[in-house]
Order: sequence, then C-alpha cells, then structure tokens
Amino acid sequence: MNREAILSGNTRQYISVNEVDMLRIIEQLLPYYKSFNQLANDALRLGLPLLLESKLDTTIRLEENHPDPRPQKIMTVPDERIELMIRLMQEIVMNTTISKSLICSLFNAKNKELQEQVVSPRNFECGYMRDTPNFMMKYEVDMLNAMDDDD
Repeated sequence: MNREAILSGNTRQYISVNEVDMLRIIEQLLPYYKSFNQLANDALRLGLPLLLESKLDTTIRLEENHPDPRPQKIMTVPDERIELMIRLMQEIVMNTTISKSLICSLFNAKNKELQEQVVSPRNFECGYMRDTPNFMMKYEVDMLNAMDDDD
C-alpha cells in the first residue's frame, strides 16, 4: 500500500484493539455513534494532534472545518440484542472449531493413506485424528503473534 493511496482516502486501514481498558471506553462511546468508523475517526481527530505534539514537542492544530465530534444523540442497544450477538458469536466459534477439527481429521487420514499406512475407521470416527498438523499449528501461532504485534 503506498502513501498516496492512504492520503487520498482510496484505501481502507484496519486496526486491532486488544487492551481491555480501551475496549471498555469504546463500548461506552459506541452508543453515541452510528458506526465504529465514526467513533474511530473522531478518536483519531482528537488524539493524533496530541500524539504528534508529544513526539515533536510542539503544538499542532487541525483545521477547524471538522464537525463537532461530541455526540448529538444517545442511542442504546437493548440487552436482548447484546445477548443475541453474544450467542451468535459463540455459534461462530463453535462452528469454526468443528470445521477445523474435521479438516484436520481429513488431512491426517489422507496423509496416512499417502504414506501407505492403514487408516483406522474407528480412530477417524472417534475424532482421534483431529489434531492440527504441526506445520499448520506453527502457521496459526505465527498469525496470532502477528495480530498481537499489529497493536
């Protein structure tokens, strides 16, 4: 991604927020906004000048033509909707875990077959072959570490 694309606004940037305190603040602020994107832009508008000041030891001012970032209307999310979202997210995690287990079992069975070893139907059926292959486990750990490093 080049600098011009970022500055022209023709690209998307993604962030990961893993600090619990920051997530709590975001959770409190989100009802005041129509989208997370608006919240993030206001936070950047208010915080980036301060960050730059701290790095350069100077006073930075943004143009005054930006709309007032303070919330105009308080919107709340009913508890039932939050509970539904949590349940749906738990289902996604469960389905992903099941899919991963099935794919690993198929991989391990095919690997044994290619090595001309006998694949025990009982072991396959009981889920004993569900372990993630070592090379995939390393990839998964590396990707999780990379996501943590992005913070």
